[in-house]
Amino acid sequence: MSPTRILIIISVASYFIVSISNSVYGQTNADSMINRAMVFELKNDTLFSNTGLKIFVGQKLIVGNAAGEEGYYRSIISKDAAIVPSIWGQDMRFENAIENHVNKKKSREKVKKSLIPGNLVAIKKIRFSKTGKPYFYLASISTDADDLGCDIKLALILKELLLQP
Repeated sequence: MSPTRILIIISVASYFIVSISNSVYGQTNADSMINRAMVFELKNDTLFSNTGLKIFVGQKLIVGNAAGEEGYYRSIISKDAAIVPSIWGQDMRFENAIENHVNKKKSREKVKKSLIPGNLVAIKKIRFSKTGKPYFYLASISTDADDLGCDIKLALILKELLLQP
């Protein structure tokens, strides 16, 4: 066999090996990256999770369905809603700090009217919130008409916000 022919065979074989390994071991789908055990770390304006998920300022997310009763969003609040500080005592009715906020009824109605499932929102800012326990990453998100805040991890877990494919 000529050296050229051997080189061609090796090249073709390498191509198929790489193609197969990428299809088997390539990036996993988003559902397998999103779970309650994921831990985020904020570096500059990007959240990195231990599952390989990245959330960054400027990223667009799809609005999902509300997970709360009466069509209310559990993980998303109005930018005007203040989260009740932990020093006031944790409200045991709420598992997540973002659910315990001032003027819940008015705020939830505003959020419900602002978000339409299937529409896009953009992440404007991400910060670590230590207002209420348990602590969480608060993402400022923007629709065409309103600015809102959300516990980004909770929003993804509840599928109130979804990653774009």
